[in-house]
Amino acid sequence: MTSMIRRYGSLYQVHGTAAFSLAAFVGRLPVPMLGLGIIILISTLTGSYTAAGTVAAMAMVGYAAGAPIAGRLVDQYGQHRILLVLSILHGLSLAALMVAADSGASVAMLCAVSLITGASRPSTGTMVRTRWAYVLERDDPGAKKERLQRAFSLEAILDEVTFISGPIIVTALATSVHYLAGLSACLVMTTGGAVALALQRGTAPPANRVRGGGGSALAVPGMLVIAVVMMFAGAIIGVIDLSLVARAEEVGTTALAGPLLTALAVGSIIGGLWYGNRSWRLPPHTLWIRALAAQALGLGALALAGGVWTLAAATFVAGLAVAPAAISGAVLLERLLPPRLLTEAFSIETTSMAIGVALGGWGAGMVTDFLSPTHALLIPSVCALVACFVAMCCSRWLRAEERVEAVSDSR
Repeated sequence: MTSMIRRYGSLYQVHGTAAFSLAAFVGRLPVPMLGLGIIILISTLTGSYTAAGTVAAMAMVGYAAGAPIAGRLVDQYGQHRILLVLSILHGLSLAALMVAADSGASVAMLCAVSLITGASRPSTGTMVRTRWAYVLERDDPGAKKERLQRAFSLEAILDEVTFISGPIIVTALATSVHYLAGLSACLVMTTGGAVALALQRGTAPPANRVRGGGGSALAVPGMLVIAVVMMFAGAIIGVIDLSLVARAEEVGTTALAGPLLTALAVGSIIGGLWYGNRSWRLPPHTLWIRALAAQALGLGALALAGGVWTLAAATFVAGLAVAPAAISGAVLLERLLPPRLLTEAFSIETTSMAIGVALGGWGAGMVTDFLSPTHALLIPSVCALVACFVAMCCSRWLRAEERVEAVSDSR
């Protein structure tokens, strides 16, 4: 345990890493808060969950459309400029959404503003990963591979922390303080974290690394494979979120959903810490495929769980492989793509996952209504198996040792 703490702690001894990691964490803490905050706000003011869900979905659609474009602009012009512009746009649009909702604007108007709010949300989680890659390469190129794996492990763990604490924070603020307090906190944290990250120019990948290149991350065949697999990974999360709520209600009470989702996150954190602390000799694409296979195996236990305790145990076991799959995928992406396309590539990965979350939630709802939550809990393992199968079939495009250093400049 001491050696693990020392290894992870050594990452923050590199100049500037603690500051940009903290700024990015604050900036992405509202990621799981925004949609829930919108739902609470709109449902409180209108009494309609249909309207609330529609407005919240538009924010997700906007983010899915805007993130790859923002990532490409960051690669071309640098994080400083784009983060500041996005922070201003997001802050203004989120404030406008709250004002419009409070003044009784139509659902169509709220959807339009929500779309802009989502499209302008700064993806600090994407940009912090490109910073780690740049800073560790600059600090010690020879030790970059192993240190970058630990850095991505840390960021994956921080992601889990946001998904545990974010919903609790926004719900408490919106229900105990004021119905606008939850989204107000989102505004402050998102813009504050993004601006703080933008101002740390010394650790940002310089824009001149990408201006001479051109092309798109999607032109790299392996990027398409990763995007497809990440869509199935997102579907897994979307299905689990909805199905565990329904299953918890079926076996006891809906209140059990919170502890069950926490068990999933805790399992993921433990798995991430273990994975990131090890030195792996296998190629990145092989590690990713094996992590996907382990995830499929772990998720299979969910549908077999009967009572509350077995469901909690199965959820914890399923979580153990979540972070390793995400970490190995991020390492593979960094090794596969040239640096000038890295931010766009991470943005595409995030967008694919967001689309998968939406599709998974919709599919799980259909299966739950027409069959049962138990049947819906079969979907995650099927999605994981399909993701593993796709990665295996396309493994020749995932060989990081054959990284594409130049992509045709098609304008």
